[in-house]
Amino acid sequence: MEEIKRCKKCGTRLLEHEKRCPVCGVEVTSRPSVVVEPIITEALKSEAVIVPEKSYWADKRIWAVFIVLVTVTTLMKNYLISSSIEPNDNKNEVVEKFDPVTNTNEYSQATNINALGITYVNENGFYIMLNGELFRYNHDLSNRVVVMETYLTAFSEDDENYYYLDKSNNYLRVNKETQATELLLENVFYVHKLKDRIYYQNDGDSETIHCLELKADEDHKINDEVSYNIIVDEIKERIFYTNSSNELISIAFDGGSRKVIASETSFYSYDGDFLYYLSSDGLIKVNLDGDSEVIYENSSLQLVNIVDQKIVVKDRNTIYVMDKDGKDVNKLYTMETGGSITFEVVGDKLLVLTKSINEQRLSYEIVTLNGKRQLLSSEEQSIIKGKEF
Repeated sequence: MEEIKRCKKCGTRLLEHEKRCPVCGVEVTSRPSVVVEPIITEALKSEAVIVPEKSYWADKRIWAVFIVLVTVTTLMKNYLISSSIEPNDNKNEVVEKFDPVTNTNEYSQATNINALGITYVNENGFYIMLNGELFRYNHDLSNRVVVMETYLTAFSEDDENYYYLDKSNNYLRVNKETQATELLLENVFYVHKLKDRIYYQNDGDSETIHCLELKADEDHKINDEVSYNIIVDEIKERIFYTNSSNELISIAFDGGSRKVIASETSFYSYDGDFLYYLSSDGLIKVNLDGDSEVIYENSSLQLVNIVDQKIVVKDRNTIYVMDKDGKDVNKLYTMETGGSITFEVVGDKLLVLTKSINEQRLSYEIVTLNGKRQLLSSEEQSIIKGKEF
C-alpha cells in the first residue's frame, strides 16, 4: 500500500514536497490527513482473481422447495388428465338406447320428483314433458308421439292409467282407454306412487306426510311436522324427508321411531343403503345410523342423484360424476357461455336441461356417463321449470 497526502480542508491530493495546498491555499504545517487507498500493481492485474462459487443446490432449503414443486406439479398433471371427460359438442350424436328392462331406479326417480321431475322411463318407452306436452319416445329415442297435452310433473303409469301432478299441484289419474280424468289429491307436493300407495306432502294439513291407499281408498297421516323432499324405502319400511330446520329425518311407516340422520341439509338422494346429502361442507355420505363423512368438498353444490352406481352432482354451471366414495371425479357437462343447468336421472343416463343466459330458451339433451350427447329439443321456456330453474 502507498500513503497519499491530501489537504485536510478540501481534500486535494498533495505532492510530497508541497507545504501549501495549490487549490485552497491552506498551509500544510502538520501531518496531513492520510487516506489509505489500495493500489493494484501490474503484477496483481495480471493475475486471475478467483472468487469461490456458491452452489445453491448445497442448500437443503432449496432442495425442499424443489421437491415440493415437483410433487405438486405431478399431482396436478395426473388430476387434470383423469378428472375431466372432454365435452362432446356433437349434440346430434345418437346415444345408446334405453334398456327396456332397466327402469329408472325408484330412489333416483323419487329424487327427480323432489326436484319437479318431468321424465319417466319404463318398458313402454321414455316419457318427457316438453313445453306443455307429454311425449313418449321409443327406447332408441325415435318415433316421438304425443301422450297428453298438459303441463305435468311426477308422471307415472300402470297398465290402465296415467298418474301425474298438474301445474295447480293436484294429483290426477287418467284412464288410457277412455281418457276419463279423476282427481285423487288436491294441493299436494312430493308425490310418490309406489304400486297401490301414494305418499305425499299434504299442503292443507300443515305440510305433513300422508299416504293414500288406492285399493282401500283410505288416507292416513304419518307425521306431525313440516316435511320436504320425501323418499320412501318400502323394503326397510322407512320414510326419509327434510324438515323446516334443514334436518334429514328417518321415520317408520307408522310415524314412530323418528331419528335425525343429519343437520344443515339442503338436498339429498338415496341408494337403499346410504344417504348422500348436500351441506356447506360439500357432499356428505351417511348411513342410516347417522355416521357420516365428507366425500366431496364443494360448497356450491345444488343437486345430487344416483345413476348406474355413480353419484352425479352439479354446481351452478357444471355437472360432475364420481363413484360412491367421492373418488374418480369427472367433469361431465359444463355451460361455457353462461346460463344455467339442471338434470334428471333417466335409466342409466341423464336428461340435461340448459337455460340460455337471457332465460328465454330451454334445451333438452340426453347425456350418457361417457359424455355422449343427443339433443332432443330446444323450446321456449315452459311454465314448470324444475328445481334449479
